[in-house]
Parts: sequence; structure tokens; C-alpha cells
Amino acid sequence: MKSPADMKVIQIELTNACPRKCANCTRFCGHHEEPFFMDFETFKKAVDSLKGFRGIVGIMGGEPTIHPEFKKFMEYYRDNVGYDDYSTACYEPQKDFMRHILADAWHVDYSNHRGLWTSVTPRYYEHFELIQDTFGYQLLNDHSNPSMHQTLMVTRQELGVPDDEWVKMRDRCWVQNLWSASITPKGAFFCEVAAAMDATLGGPGGWPIEPGWWKRKPSEFGDQLKWCEMCSACLAMPSRDANDETDDVSPVWAKKLEEIRSPKVQKGLVNEFDPVAYQADKHSINQKVTPYIENQDERMGKTRGRLVPQKTTHVVWLTGRLSTAEAQTLLHEAKAAKQLDAVVSQDAAQRAVAEEAGVPFFTGPDALAELAKATRTKDWVLLIQDIKVPVTVAELIGNCVFNPGVVYWRNLQGGKLQFFNVRALSLAKGADLFCIETNYPARKTVELKAQKPEDYGLSKAEMFVRRLYKRFHWLKRALLGQPVSRGPIGELRSNRIQNSL
Repeated sequence: MKSPADMKVIQIELTNACPRKCANCTRFCGHHEEPFFMDFETFKKAVDSLKGFRGIVGIMGGEPTIHPEFKKFMEYYRDNVGYDDYSTACYEPQKDFMRHILADAWHVDYSNHRGLWTSVTPRYYEHFELIQDTFGYQLLNDHSNPSMHQTLMVTRQELGVPDDEWVKMRDRCWVQNLWSASITPKGAFFCEVAAAMDATLGGPGGWPIEPGWWKRKPSEFGDQLKWCEMCSACLAMPSRDANDETDDVSPVWAKKLEEIRSPKVQKGLVNEFDPVAYQADKHSINQKVTPYIENQDERMGKTRGRLVPQKTTHVVWLTGRLSTAEAQTLLHEAKAAKQLDAVVSQDAAQRAVAEEAGVPFFTGPDALAELAKATRTKDWVLLIQDIKVPVTVAELIGNCVFNPGVVYWRNLQGGKLQFFNVRALSLAKGADLFCIETNYPARKTVELKAQKPEDYGLSKAEMFVRRLYKRFHWLKRALLGQPVSRGPIGELRSNRIQNSL
């Protein structure tokens, strides 16, 4: 076993609510009549208690992004955990967002101390900019592709595992050794599964959430080790595809779940595991970090389409370079192509052209606010000067993931294109539509240089360079005496399974 101080990650669980009901979930989602949502004061205590921990302070659920105060929580988290590091953040468009995530996923020990575990719900899209600005490490899994979850709800006593064998197996458990300790509203725990069991079965709670709790040694875990007796993670057990939504539970667990009126039990989403028929030699003991999925590219399936721009408001900016006849032709062609929702101009005389085309017109310093209100724009705006939308641009928008916090631009023959989202933090206090880029920091003003969606994909070589760059970035900070994560020392120590207490 490991002290939490030696772990890669310690999780703060914002909630155990989740829109999914994955089979054999380590958080036991779906078994709670009333899921918890951590309050802000407890969250602050959790964050403050982990000061000095050099691994990742993870944000997890359930599904953390559905917490109603996610933005407020993350603002405090950013101010008190790690440091802002935009070196590999998602600002360029991404043809394959999962490859972008994977390029960053292999430097846990070189990250900015911040990590997010999520199933990529619509709330992820809503908080996309905040998430990219905050987390140097993200573990995404929408579970739409096969993801094999090990049976957890079987007790070792039902399987007849003797004490001497059990202690050795327990102390080499992959969850406790390779993953994380955890904080819930009920306290701090040496293991995330123990925390989930306590929350599910109405246990006594964890240790007080206070500075340094995570420095406890395995010999100090005490009564929390009783939860291991309820868990089969360290044993050779069968697995089930998460999409089955059915949990495999032993008779002891079945009784306990009935007592708490588990919603999954009431819906028939449990399968009683027969300890008598159990054959250990048919399965293997896990020693991998991610045993549930082999091809990491498959962590995102159906949700890939959720992250591309969902709705775009097309706006033509008439600068005055076109004649009235040319402007009329442009608007009629754009409208016929369903690429015209409004017209803007700094010249109020252009209103007549817009009215002739039957679309609203906006001008002046409040044009953006008035445009958003009149067209009910809540997502993306494509603002283009004096020309129709090029086919290549439409293909990019339809096939790439864009960061809502970035303004994208391209100079075109005859005009300029700007693509931005009205939810951008840079626009929160309002902005002049006719000089929109001045509201954004330089890193969030991105030129669309490439023409094809494929040009915004990461090759294997580029992914390798990204990982190499991250290590150079870490080394530079270390040499300058700036705060850093554990780096190569953590890489060697945290990936190792400890043999005993």
C-alpha cells in the first residue's frame, strides 16, 4: 500500500451524481437515492488541506461538471492549486480532440498539479474555456465505446480467501497503488473506492479534512481498511462492459443494496454474483493503470460531435467597399445558402441594404449585445467582411473542435473572417463588435492558417514532440525555482506497486 503522499493523484469528489449508470462503476453511481453535491466551504477545506502535495489534485465525480457551482469552485481551485500553464492548452482547432488530450495525458508528473476526470457531458462544452485554461491533465471517457469494468462488489470472505493471502493481495491493490486517495463531503480517505463505499452504504465517514491528512502512512489507515473487506478490486475478477449498466454483486452486497433502496436494484440493474461458481484461474489480477480500455483513442465516441460548434450565427459585415448592387447580391446569395442571420456595419447607411434582404441590422458600440439578443445567439458567431463564407471555412467549423474562449481569424481576398463565441470570458463585460479581437489576450487570438480539417490533427511525431516539450517546460520552471510537480522522481515512484504495509 501507499501513503497518499506518494500517490500520483488525490481526488476531490464534487458529487456522486452522474448522467450515466456504468456497470461496476468505482464510484457506485446509480445506487444513491440522493447523490451528494459538495458545498463550497467543504471544497475550500479540501483544497486547502492538500497544500504541499506535489501530485495532481484531481476534480472528480460522479460527473464533476454537472455541479451547479462548478465555475465558482474552479475559480477558487485555480487560485489555490498549482499554476496556470497554457503551454499545451487547446487553443488551435482540433480535428481529433481526443488525440490532443492524449498528447497531454502521458505527463501526469509534469503537469500543473491540476486534473479533471469527466465523461464529457454537455456541461463540459459549456465550461470548455474554463476547463482548458485550468487543467494541465484531463482524463476523458464517455464510455460510448466498450470499456471493461472489473467486478468490485464481492467480499473476500464469500470467496474463501484466507487471511495470509488476503493481506498480500490487498496491499498490492491496483486502485490504491496506482490511483488515488479521495475527499468527499464525509471526510478524507486512503482510497477512492473506500470513499465511494462509505458514501453509498452510509459509513462512518473519513478522516477530518485538515492540512497534512494525506501524509498518513499505511500503518495509520486504521479502521478505513475495513472497507477493503467489502471490495474485490485486488482479486482476480470478471469484467463487464460499462454500457451494460448492470452491476455484478455478491449476496452480501445484494442485501446491503436492498437495505439502502438502491435505484439500480429497483430497476433490475444488478446481477447476483455466485461465489460458489467463482473460478479464480479464469481471470487475472490487474496491475495496470487503465485496465478497462486498451485503445486510448476510444475514450471518446459519441461525444466527439458534441464538442464541435453546435450553432453558428452568420453575420456579414459591410465595410463600405462594395457598391450597393454588389452588397445586395452578396446578401441574397448568403441568405440562399442559409449563411446569413444579420448584417452589421459602422456605416448606418447600410441599414437599407439589410432591410432589403430581410435581415436585422446592427451598428454602433452596442452592436454585439443587440445582435446576440435579437438573434438569440448563445454560441458561435461567424463574422465575415464583404464576402460569402468560403467552403473551406465551413468544413473547418463542421469538423473541428474550437475553444469558445478564443477568437479565430483569417484574412481573405476581399475581406476578413472572425469566428468567436459569445460565452467567451473575454466578452463577459461586453465588447465592441467592430474591434472584437482587442478584448482577448494574445494567446486567445488565433489565426486560421491551415485550410483543411486534417491539417489540425496531431500525428504520432507531433504527439511525441508535445510530450517532449512538456518535459522541457517542466525543467525550465524547475531551474528557475518555480513551483513544479514531482517530475521524473514521481514518474518512477508513483507507477510502482508497493508490496506491503
